[in-house]
Amino acid sequence: MELNYFAVICFAWAVIGIITRIIIAYLGRRWNEWEEHEAYTQKKPAWLYFVAFAAVILVGYTWYMVFVSDVRASWLIALLLTLILIKVSAQMLNYQKFRAYVARVMNDPKLFQRINIGVAIYSLVLVALGIMYML
Repeated sequence: MELNYFAVICFAWAVIGIITRIIIAYLGRRWNEWEEHEAYTQKKPAWLYFVAFAAVILVGYTWYMVFVSDVRASWLIALLLTLILIKVSAQMLNYQKFRAYVARVMNDPKLFQRINIGVAIYSLVLVALGIMYML
């Protein structure tokens, strides 16, 4: 078994997904307040520019690695990472609409729960994919 770039991406992404779900469960409503009023303030926060830039670099480098490495199905994680750019684009190009969506999610417990369950399941899929990349 060998830990390669694609496995690292899968495991890191899964850890972020799982740890944030644990924090969300622990903080409860405080998480919602923080996300709605501090993370996504009325004015677009400066940190979003850094995150958008980092996301584009990560996606670009991942596609580069797909073409220069010999890891089977590496295109799959590259494709999944590329889908992140949809969220990044929404945040950057239509921030107020994205912010309204965040507020809707934070104030709809069933939708919020479905998203959290989806992220948890997706994180487990990423762990499985990371293991596959190591074989």
